[in-house]
Amino acid sequence: MPSSDTAATVQELNQGWRNYVCDAMKLNRDTFQLAQGSLGLQTTDGAGLFLMADAVPPATSVGYYDATSMNKRSSNYLGLLNALLPETSALGLQTALGDGYASWITWKTANPAQAGETQLTYFQRFEMSSNLDPGTLARGEAAISAALNSPLNRAWAAYNNPTYQTTFSTSTGGTYTLPTYTTTINNAISQINQGGSLTIDFDSSSMDTSSSSTFIEGAADGHFDIFSGGASASFSKQSNMAAASKFTITGTINRYATLPSSAGSWYSSDEVIRAFNAKNDMSIWNPGASAGGWDNFFGKTGGLARYVSQLVLVSDYSITVKSHAQYSQDDFKQIQAQASGGIWPFFSASGSSTQTTSSVLNNDSTLSVTQTLQKGLIQIWGVTVQPAP
Repeated sequence: MPSSDTAATVQELNQGWRNYVCDAMKLNRDTFQLAQGSLGLQTTDGAGLFLMADAVPPATSVGYYDATSMNKRSSNYLGLLNALLPETSALGLQTALGDGYASWITWKTANPAQAGETQLTYFQRFEMSSNLDPGTLARGEAAISAALNSPLNRAWAAYNNPTYQTTFSTSTGGTYTLPTYTTTINNAISQINQGGSLTIDFDSSSMDTSSSSTFIEGAADGHFDIFSGGASASFSKQSNMAAASKFTITGTINRYATLPSSAGSWYSSDEVIRAFNAKNDMSIWNPGASAGGWDNFFGKTGGLARYVSQLVLVSDYSITVKSHAQYSQDDFKQIQAQASGGIWPFFSASGSSTQTTSSVLNNDSTLSVTQTLQKGLIQIWGVTVQPAP
């Protein structure tokens, strides 16, 4: 493997480890994506499961997932609803508003719908700041009311229905809501309790780095460093040194399982299918929508081009990553001090890790890092990815 470019080397390591995990768990190489990042979950709160289920998977065989920066399926779905015309009376509102239709589109762009709003109450909020004459606004309300029973407007109402959202608590006593998925914590615990076990015995010197997937458009992604906490030039030296030598990963996963993922009733697959099958049909796509058209949602980098169909869960493991580079005591102390986010391939955002980590400098100057996840705790190691619709 190349030693001059650590990022490229870690890409190869990511691909090899991804293939190993996929085969060991008897998953499908065409659809499995290894996950790195904020993967730890608490068994009393399924918010992490919902966030992963709602993520739009990147078009790579390894993805770095972080709750604060993930592209969300639910947000893109709302954008799609805003980009479509109703199945009946498609041009009713545009005809009713006439020249005022442009001001409606401008206002929508600057004022997203609020939780619980229907299309009609959303329009009535627009009226409060509109300069359109009362007659035009009345015709607009009539056009919306006439189309309220269309599947698109029912989908809009369902998206904003608080019944189809799940409320979670913050550490400070507040609350927040997420779109509901079938990936509840109870379902996760049930699957894990029925899951299998496996022994890990990975060697990077003989790993398979071939790529096979129905969704990959780029190289293996994920984290591009060996020690995620390193920022200084001197620390990069240890990272480059590690990347130039082989890794072995050994241990036992006592429980692993897959958890099917489906969106709750806030999501209308019929509307997504209608849009997907109408690439150039301007009777379905609203030409004035700011959210864009077919390519924005279903093209290679589209917001709904791929979705998570399963989460791959693990629990109760002890795994040792061994770097076969030669380290000094000073190297070891620096790694311990700065690599707080983990060592390849186990990375976590600061403060979010649920596994415990212990490091040792071996007698032969190699480095061993043992990751342990206690029984009863769950992590997400990957997802299976399906293409739109």
